Amino acid sequence: MIGKERKYCAPRSIGYPLQLLDVVVDGYARGSYKKRSYGPVNTDAPAVLIMTSGHLGDALILSFAFPLIRARYPNAQIDVLAGSWCDPIWKDNPYIRRVVHLNHVSTNRRNLSKWGKWQEFFQTSRSAVKALRDTVYDYSVDVRFSDSPMHFVLPWLKVKQKFGFGTRGFGGLLDREFFIPEGEIHNFDLILTVLKPMGVNGSLETVEPYFVHPSQTLAQLWAKLNRPVPIQKPVLIFPESGNEVRMLSIEFWSKLATQLLAETSCPLIFSGQKAFTTALYERVLADNPAEADRLVPAVGNLNLSDVASLSEQSQAAFTLDSLPMHLCCLGCPTFSFQKNGMGIQFFPISSQPTTVLHNHLLSRDLTIDRPGFVSDYVSTFDDTVLERAMNWFTSLNKHHPTVDESIR
Repeated sequence: MIGKERKYCAPRSIGYPLQLLDVVVDGYARGSYKKRSYGPVNTDAPAVLIMTSGHLGDALILSFAFPLIRARYPNAQIDVLAGSWCDPIWKDNPYIRRVVHLNHVSTNRRNLSKWGKWQEFFQTSRSAVKALRDTVYDYSVDVRFSDSPMHFVLPWLKVKQKFGFGTRGFGGLLDREFFIPEGEIHNFDLILTVLKPMGVNGSLETVEPYFVHPSQTLAQLWAKLNRPVPIQKPVLIFPESGNEVRMLSIEFWSKLATQLLAETSCPLIFSGQKAFTTALYERVLADNPAEADRLVPAVGNLNLSDVASLSEQSQAAFTLDSLPMHLCCLGCPTFSFQKNGMGIQFFPISSQPTTVLHNHLLSRDLTIDRPGFVSDYVSTFDDTVLERAMNWFTSLNKHHPTVDESIR
């Protein structure tokens, strides 16, 4: 189906060129491309190609849909086309047959020049087509809705039914072309939208989130932090975001950490990848020298599996709108400060009690109907927000043990 009234997810400076692009793509699609036939869909053991050009958080949320596909098609073979940076999410996932890399130029955050990113884009596009073109897929699903679609590769592949969003062009290549509905909507609901033509059903309220990672003992985890295993369960602090406008100040975080030190005898683990977290740790240490044994720096020490395992052994986590938020809320109660984020679109799908404070005006009255999940709008991130975070922690402390019973 070629979309006649497309709703481009782009400003005019991009939307108009996309319209011109789609005139060409639609003309091509009306020709021999739409006449291709690879036989009827195999409803017993369909081969499914899932595409995403997104990042780690997008990949994690997408993975929650894989069990739903298998619930509808127990013998389905799921292949994934994604940027190589998503590999830590897919690793050891039992639902995936294989992962093929395509590093889209506009979502590539690697430290490369613009030309280097284009080179990598063309190289991985060619290698992806070469890897995929001999497989006849029953379905392809491109879940990217805001930018950087992957379905431009479809003319070189053998796919019976093709679904995705036409909001950033190339929609004429799809058999079912979708557009973002009016109003704010969660990312996972959009994924469910493009899976529905396959007969795959689910809901944001009932989906079971997960992250596959090897089990680790407390001794193994704390050895990576160069500390003995503490008696008290730790509190995790993740003060970083991939976008600077979503960061909170060192002053804000240091106030939170100092109040946590006064409230509990738990160790505090400062985790991240940037100098910001190191500076925060050093600030808190300078302000609280008597608590040095309880302050644990973990900048660059933990991979995603470590974070997931550590969250399962922690009392609570404080995060921004970032991948650690999505991982921690699967393992321990989590409090997330979402400054200048996307609102409900990326609220975490949690399995532990989780509270989100955000300043996304359009999501002011929106939330997720999941057990233990609370979201609330705030206009600024000030001392009032800190007080709310500490009240949450105090309430949590009354109902959850802080001592690790396994080492008593």
